[in-house]
Parts: sequence; C-alpha cells; structure tokens
Amino acid sequence: TPLHLACANGYPDVVSLLLERKCNLNLLDNDSLTPLIKAVQCQNEECATILLEHGADLNLVDTKNNTALHYAASGQNTTIAAKLLRHKMDIEAKNKEGYTPLLLAIKENNLAMVDFFLKNGANVNVSDNSK
Repeated sequence: TPLHLACANGYPDVVSLLLERKCNLNLLDNDSLTPLIKAVQCQNEECATILLEHGADLNLVDTKNNTALHYAASGQNTTIAAKLLRHKMDIEAKNKEGYTPLLLAIKENNLAMVDFFLKNGANVNVSDNSK
C-alpha cells in the first residue's frame, strides 16, 4: 500500500498525511507485513514512531509469527526497540521457531541488541523449539 511504501522508504510526512486521511494503518502487504513492521525492518524510526503514536496494532505478526520487535532484533537501532517496548510490545513473544527477540539477536550475533534486551528484562533462560 502507499503507507507500506512510505514506511519502507522513510517518508514520515507522507505517513502523517496518509494517517490524517484515515488510511488503515494495520493492513498487511503481500509478504504479510504491516506498515509498522516495514518501518522497523527498514530502520525508519520516525515512520515507526508516527505509527505507534496513531495506535498501530502491536500484536500483528508476519507469516512466521515475527513481531515488529523481532524485526528490530535483526537491526542495529535500539531506539526503535525501546519505543516498541514503551508501547508495551511483548519482549517474550515467540515466532514459529520459538525465537524471542533476544534469541533472534543472539542467533544473528547482534551484540548491541542482545545487551539491550538483557538490560530490559528479557528472559535469559528462554529456549526455542529445539530447546
């Protein structure tokens, strides 16, 4: 959708305009990604912030049950992850493989995110589907 494109390409003014015009901010694209997930995936913090302020649904997941926080775990921007947590996103949400955002950050050797999740109370004893 135009909102997905604006979020993916980092156009916060377009995101704001579309939301002012009452576009649906929780539609899924062909990859089952919400505009919020797309903004987080593409590291567009300002777009993600606007969506959060307008009440984007934090419970929507992609086809593999990844939340926006899982996508943040793959990136380098802990500020986006912090904003998601401030909006009460579940730090212990598991995707289809049983990975929480912390486990995904560990799997991807993303040390900054591992440190961030640990400092924000992620369960260090969690296990994935393989135990």
